[in-house]
Amino acid sequence: MSIQINNLMKVDSLSPEILKPWLHHSSSLTDKLRTQSGDAELQVLKQSWSQPSWWDKFTLGLALVPVVHRDILMFSHKTACWFARTIIPEYTYRANRLFFDRLSQESLGVIVFNEPSIERTILLNYAINPHCLEYQWLPKSLGELDETLWLRLSVFTIEKTSTFYLVEIFLPGLMKVIN
Repeated sequence: MSIQINNLMKVDSLSPEILKPWLHHSSSLTDKLRTQSGDAELQVLKQSWSQPSWWDKFTLGLALVPVVHRDILMFSHKTACWFARTIIPEYTYRANRLFFDRLSQESLGVIVFNEPSIERTILLNYAINPHCLEYQWLPKSLGELDETLWLRLSVFTIEKTSTFYLVEIFLPGLMKVIN
């Protein structure tokens, strides 16, 4: 499945130098955070079935299939570092149920990067601001954010047949923790 890049509402901005290693990191961001800061704690905000959102439909092409949305915040030393949304189409979930059932107890990064049948096929990054739809996914508990944030969009395949997606939005706290 291809991503409709033209449907992304991106902001013209150059990524800060400090974020570049994070935007292009090919392994687990959780492990990178733990190594760099000494702490990484995941909070699952929600994990539920729903109809595809507008973004899912027009960006990922998931028109009619139900999806699992799993939203998390990753913290280091009680500072929110990123928000992530995993989007799993129903057919992918059903074909790999045992794999995805592990999400209730483990982080996606732990599962993905220790499973040889999973491959990241696309890694994009772009800037967003409060006018972008992805910005609206951020939990209200983060307070009023009104700045440009950076996002990573990954497409993963399982055994080259089933696809799922991961969106990671880097929060201002990440730069505080890694600086």
